[in-house]
Amino acid sequence: MQRLMATLTPNHLISSAILVSVLSLGVFTPSYASDRIRWTPDAERGNVGTTLSGGRRGQTDASCNPSGSSLSLVVPGDRSRLLTTLTNPTLTWHVTTTVPVSMTFHLSDPALATPIYSQTIAIDHTSTVSVTLPQEKRLTPDTKYRWTVLASCPGATQPEISARSFVELVDGESLNVDNLSSLEQASTYADQGIWYDAIAALLMARHQGVTDVETMVQRLLEQSQSQAEVTLSTVVHF
Repeated sequence: MQRLMATLTPNHLISSAILVSVLSLGVFTPSYASDRIRWTPDAERGNVGTTLSGGRRGQTDASCNPSGSSLSLVVPGDRSRLLTTLTNPTLTWHVTTTVPVSMTFHLSDPALATPIYSQTIAIDHTSTVSVTLPQEKRLTPDTKYRWTVLASCPGATQPEISARSFVELVDGESLNVDNLSSLEQASTYADQGIWYDAIAALLMARHQGVTDVETMVQRLLEQSQSQAEVTLSTVVHF
Protein backbone atom coordinates (compact mmCIF):
# COMPACT_ATOMS: atom_id res chain seq x y z
CA MET A 1 0.00 0.00 0.00
CA GLN A 2 2.84 2.39 0.86
CA ARG A 3 4.51 1.63 -2.50
CA LEU A 4 1.23 2.35 -4.32
CA MET A 5 0.74 5.64 -2.49
CA ALA A 6 4.31 6.64 -3.28
CA THR A 7 3.65 6.28 -7.00
CA LEU A 8 0.67 8.64 -6.94
CA THR A 9 1.18 12.35 -7.57
CA PRO A 10 -0.75 14.93 -5.51
CA ASN A 11 -3.13 15.39 -8.47
CA HIS A 12 -3.74 11.64 -8.57
CA LEU A 13 -4.48 11.63 -4.87
CA ILE A 14 -6.99 14.47 -5.22
CA SER A 15 -8.69 12.81 -8.19
CA SER A 16 -8.86 9.51 -6.35
CA ALA A 17 -10.40 11.16 -3.30
CA ILE A 18 -13.05 12.86 -5.44
CA LEU A 19 -13.83 9.60 -7.23
CA VAL A 20 -14.24 7.72 -3.94
CA SER A 21 -16.54 10.47 -2.61
CA VAL A 22 -18.72 10.44 -5.73
CA LEU A 23 -18.97 6.66 -5.76
CA SER A 24 -19.84 6.62 -2.06
CA LEU A 25 -22.64 9.13 -2.58
CA GLY A 26 -24.01 7.38 -5.62
CA VAL A 27 -23.93 3.86 -4.22
CA PHE A 28 -24.58 4.21 -0.53
CA THR A 29 -26.53 7.39 0.14
CA PRO A 30 -29.97 6.44 -1.34
CA SER A 31 -30.03 2.99 0.28
CA TYR A 32 -28.81 4.35 3.59
CA ALA A 33 -31.38 7.13 3.51
CA SER A 34 -34.17 4.67 2.72
CA ASP A 35 -33.17 2.50 5.65
CA ARG A 36 -33.35 5.50 7.98
CA ILE A 37 -37.02 6.16 7.22
CA ARG A 38 -39.06 4.00 9.57
CA TRP A 39 -42.70 4.43 10.56
CA THR A 40 -43.10 4.25 14.34
CA PRO A 41 -46.61 5.15 15.52
CA ASP A 42 -46.61 6.80 18.95
CA ALA A 43 -49.53 5.75 21.13
CA GLU A 44 -48.91 8.72 23.43
CA ARG A 45 -49.71 11.28 20.73
CA GLY A 46 -53.17 12.16 19.49
CA ASN A 47 -56.52 11.77 21.16
CA VAL A 48 -59.02 11.16 18.40
CA GLY A 49 -60.17 7.95 16.80
CA THR A 50 -60.29 7.10 13.12
CA THR A 51 -63.96 6.30 12.55
CA LEU A 52 -66.84 8.35 11.24
CA SER A 53 -70.18 8.63 12.97
CA GLY A 54 -71.92 5.29 13.06
CA GLY A 55 -68.65 3.41 13.24
CA ARG A 56 -67.78 3.69 9.54
CA ARG A 57 -64.07 3.87 8.76
CA GLY A 58 -62.61 6.26 6.23
CA GLN A 59 -62.30 4.72 2.77
CA THR A 60 -58.80 5.61 1.66
CA ASP A 61 -58.89 4.30 -1.93
CA ALA A 62 -61.39 3.81 -4.75
CA SER A 63 -61.49 2.87 -8.44
CA CYS A 64 -63.64 3.81 -11.41
CA ASN A 65 -65.33 0.94 -13.24
CA PRO A 66 -64.65 -0.05 -15.93
CA SER A 67 -62.28 2.77 -16.93
CA GLY A 68 -59.72 1.79 -14.30
CA SER A 69 -58.86 5.25 -13.00
CA SER A 70 -58.08 5.05 -9.28
CA LEU A 71 -57.63 7.26 -6.25
CA SER A 72 -55.47 6.45 -3.19
CA LEU A 73 -54.84 8.69 -0.21
CA VAL A 74 -51.24 8.63 1.00
CA VAL A 75 -52.07 7.62 4.57
CA PRO A 76 -51.17 4.69 6.86
CA GLY A 77 -52.91 1.46 5.98
CA ASP A 78 -53.60 0.76 9.65
CA ARG A 79 -55.08 4.28 10.00
CA SER A 80 -52.88 4.88 13.03
CA ARG A 81 -51.80 8.28 14.25
CA LEU A 82 -53.03 10.53 11.44
CA LEU A 83 -51.12 13.44 12.88
CA THR A 84 -49.44 16.72 11.95
CA THR A 85 -47.50 19.31 13.94
CA LEU A 86 -48.37 22.04 11.43
CA THR A 87 -51.41 24.28 11.66
CA ASN A 88 -51.44 24.33 7.84
CA PRO A 89 -50.43 20.79 6.89
CA THR A 90 -49.93 19.25 3.47
CA LEU A 91 -52.26 16.36 2.55
CA THR A 92 -51.35 14.03 -0.31
CA TRP A 93 -53.03 11.51 -2.58
CA HIS A 94 -52.25 9.58 -5.77
CA VAL A 95 -54.41 9.39 -8.90
CA THR A 96 -53.86 6.83 -11.66
CA THR A 97 -55.54 7.84 -14.92
CA THR A 98 -55.09 8.05 -18.68
CA VAL A 99 -57.90 10.59 -19.17
CA PRO A 100 -58.59 14.07 -17.71
CA VAL A 101 -59.98 13.90 -14.19
CA SER A 102 -61.51 16.66 -12.10
CA MET A 103 -61.28 16.47 -8.32
CA THR A 104 -62.65 18.31 -5.34
CA PHE A 105 -60.81 18.43 -2.03
CA HIS A 106 -62.76 19.12 1.18
CA LEU A 107 -61.57 19.66 4.74
CA SER A 108 -64.31 19.35 7.35
CA ASP A 109 -64.63 20.21 11.02
CA PRO A 110 -66.90 17.68 12.79
CA ALA A 111 -68.69 20.52 14.57
CA LEU A 112 -69.75 22.22 11.34
CA ALA A 113 -72.29 21.18 8.73
CA THR A 114 -70.28 22.35 5.70
CA PRO A 115 -66.58 22.00 4.80
CA ILE A 116 -64.28 24.68 6.16
CA TYR A 117 -62.14 24.56 3.03
CA SER A 118 -62.65 23.26 -0.52
CA GLN A 119 -60.53 23.29 -3.65
CA THR A 120 -61.15 22.09 -7.20
CA ILE A 121 -58.26 20.44 -9.05
CA ALA A 122 -57.89 19.05 -12.58
CA ILE A 123 -55.22 16.68 -13.93
CA ASP A 124 -54.90 14.80 -17.21
CA HIS A 125 -52.42 12.03 -16.35
CA THR A 126 -51.24 9.89 -13.45
CA SER A 127 -50.03 12.18 -10.68
CA THR A 128 -49.34 12.50 -6.99
CA VAL A 129 -51.30 15.51 -5.75
CA SER A 130 -50.77 17.47 -2.55
CA VAL A 131 -52.67 20.38 -1.03
CA THR A 132 -51.31 22.67 1.67
CA LEU A 133 -54.03 24.39 3.67
CA PRO A 134 -53.98 28.18 3.30
CA GLN A 135 -52.92 30.33 6.23
CA GLU A 136 -56.46 31.44 7.00
CA LYS A 137 -57.58 27.80 7.48
CA ARG A 138 -55.50 26.83 10.49
CA LEU A 139 -56.16 23.60 12.37
CA THR A 140 -56.73 23.68 16.12
CA PRO A 141 -55.52 20.97 18.54
CA ASP A 142 -57.60 18.04 19.77
CA THR A 143 -59.98 18.11 16.82
CA LYS A 144 -60.50 15.26 14.37
CA TYR A 145 -60.70 16.93 10.97
CA ARG A 146 -61.90 14.86 8.04
CA TRP A 147 -60.49 15.38 4.57
CA THR A 148 -62.16 14.03 1.47
CA VAL A 149 -61.20 13.80 -2.19
CA LEU A 150 -63.87 13.28 -4.86
CA ALA A 151 -62.71 12.41 -8.38
CA SER A 152 -64.70 12.22 -11.61
CA CYS A 153 -64.95 8.97 -13.57
CA PRO A 154 -65.11 9.86 -17.29
CA GLY A 155 -66.61 7.01 -19.30
CA ALA A 156 -67.30 4.90 -16.23
CA THR A 157 -70.53 3.49 -14.88
CA GLN A 158 -70.44 5.77 -11.82
CA PRO A 159 -70.08 9.57 -12.02
CA GLU A 160 -67.38 9.84 -9.34
CA ILE A 161 -65.40 8.09 -6.65
CA SER A 162 -64.32 9.35 -3.24
CA ALA A 163 -61.80 8.64 -0.51
CA ARG A 164 -61.49 10.15 2.96
CA SER A 165 -59.25 10.16 5.99
CA PHE A 166 -58.49 12.27 9.04
CA VAL A 167 -55.91 14.70 10.38
CA GLU A 168 -55.24 15.93 13.92
CA LEU A 169 -52.92 18.71 15.08
CA VAL A 170 -50.49 17.83 17.89
CA ASP A 171 -47.63 19.69 19.55
CA GLY A 172 -44.29 19.13 17.83
CA GLU A 173 -42.13 21.75 19.51
CA SER A 174 -40.02 19.12 21.29
CA LEU A 175 -38.93 17.55 17.99
CA ASN A 176 -36.45 20.36 17.21
CA VAL A 177 -36.42 19.88 13.43
CA ASP A 178 -35.83 23.47 12.33
CA ASN A 179 -32.11 22.99 11.63
CA LEU A 180 -32.44 19.57 9.99
CA SER A 181 -32.45 18.80 6.29
CA SER A 182 -35.74 17.76 4.70
CA LEU A 183 -34.60 14.13 4.69
CA GLU A 184 -33.60 14.31 8.35
CA GLN A 185 -36.92 15.94 9.18
CA ALA A 186 -38.78 13.13 7.39
CA SER A 187 -36.86 10.53 9.39
CA THR A 188 -37.60 12.33 12.67
CA TYR A 189 -41.29 12.72 11.93
CA ALA A 190 -41.68 9.09 10.85
CA ASP A 191 -39.82 7.87 13.93
CA GLN A 192 -42.16 9.92 16.14
CA GLY A 193 -45.35 8.80 14.39
CA ILE A 194 -46.14 12.13 12.68
CA TRP A 195 -47.36 10.83 9.33
CA TYR A 196 -48.35 13.90 7.32
CA ASP A 197 -45.22 15.88 8.16
CA ALA A 198 -43.00 12.92 7.24
CA ILE A 199 -44.60 12.66 3.79
CA ALA A 200 -44.47 16.43 3.24
CA ALA A 201 -40.77 16.50 4.20
CA LEU A 202 -40.04 13.67 1.76
CA LEU A 203 -41.78 15.53 -1.06
CA MET A 204 -39.69 18.58 -0.22
CA ALA A 205 -36.54 16.43 -0.31
CA ARG A 206 -37.57 15.23 -3.77
CA HIS A 207 -38.00 18.85 -4.87
CA GLN A 208 -34.49 19.54 -3.56
CA GLY A 209 -33.00 16.75 -5.69
CA VAL A 210 -33.02 13.65 -3.48
CA THR A 211 -33.50 10.80 -5.95
CA ASP A 212 -34.75 7.94 -3.76
CA VAL A 213 -37.89 9.57 -2.33
CA GLU A 214 -40.36 7.29 -4.12
CA THR A 215 -38.75 4.27 -2.45
CA MET A 216 -38.95 5.99 0.94
CA VAL A 217 -42.63 6.89 0.56
CA GLN A 218 -43.45 3.37 -0.58
CA ARG A 219 -41.53 1.92 2.35
CA LEU A 220 -43.53 4.03 4.82
CA LEU A 221 -46.77 2.86 3.21
CA GLU A 222 -45.70 -0.78 3.45
CA GLN A 223 -44.59 -0.38 7.07
CA SER A 224 -48.01 1.05 7.91
CA GLN A 225 -49.77 -1.89 6.21
CA SER A 226 -50.99 0.14 3.25
CA GLN A 227 -51.50 -1.59 -0.11
CA ALA A 228 -51.24 1.68 -2.04
CA GLU A 229 -48.74 1.95 -4.91
CA VAL A 230 -47.42 5.48 -5.36
CA THR A 231 -45.27 6.79 -8.20
CA LEU A 232 -43.64 10.20 -8.01
CA SER A 233 -42.84 10.77 -11.67
CA THR A 234 -45.31 13.68 -11.55
CA VAL A 235 -46.01 15.59 -8.33
CA VAL A 236 -48.51 18.44 -8.43
CA HIS A 237 -48.74 20.80 -5.47
CA PHE A 238 -51.56 23.23 -4.71
